[in-house]
Amino acid sequence: MKPASLDFWHSAALPLTTITAWEALFDRLGVSAEGHDTGKSVLIVGGAGGVGSISIQLAKKVAKLKVIATASRPESAKWVIELGADHIVDHFGDMPKQLKDADFEQVDYVLIFNDTDKHFLAAAAVIATQGDICTIIENGKPIAVELMKAKSAAFHWEFMFTCSMFGTPDMIEQHKLLTEVARLIDASTIKTTLGRDLGKINATNLREAHQLLEEGRAIGKLVLTGF
Repeated sequence: MKPASLDFWHSAALPLTTITAWEALFDRLGVSAEGHDTGKSVLIVGGAGGVGSISIQLAKKVAKLKVIATASRPESAKWVIELGADHIVDHFGDMPKQLKDADFEQVDYVLIFNDTDKHFLAAAAVIATQGDICTIIENGKPIAVELMKAKSAAFHWEFMFTCSMFGTPDMIEQHKLLTEVARLIDASTIKTTLGRDLGKINATNLREAHQLLEEGRAIGKLVLTGF
């Protein structure tokens, strides 16, 4: 169901990333959607992207977590702060050191929405004992999950198409979570993640959208409207 308070293009920015973020946070990591984990910490790698943008809001406004989001440019840092991030670290820098400098020796949860190969070692270093890491990005080389053994930490995958691909019995939950997010938007608890409307669907605008994504410069979700 589309949020009543949004037009179609602001609504179009939400469904795929929202399902991914909700399942990663509440289903894979097991964070309470009722606020029972209030005060725990989550590191969101790729905070200014489409999935990161909705994850920040869900983690802060629904789960009541302390949110550390990564951002590497002034404009992306401003974006994640406006969405509710409590702290920012630069994913191009030494994340464990930056977290320690911000008084986070460890974090309870890590969400990786950008380059698993590059960021897994940092995630394994900062994850708390019996903590959880979840990624949505396929790895290109073996992941050193053995680094998590001493901490009894867990590693999870999230793929929003799993339910539809395999016809899982809980497919209806994706409908339910989107309905709940529509309610949260209409209540002004969270907002759309539309970062930029690139105009009509044509070859020129599609090339621009792909270029922004390939260069890692997209903030929020990109939307094209009409032909």
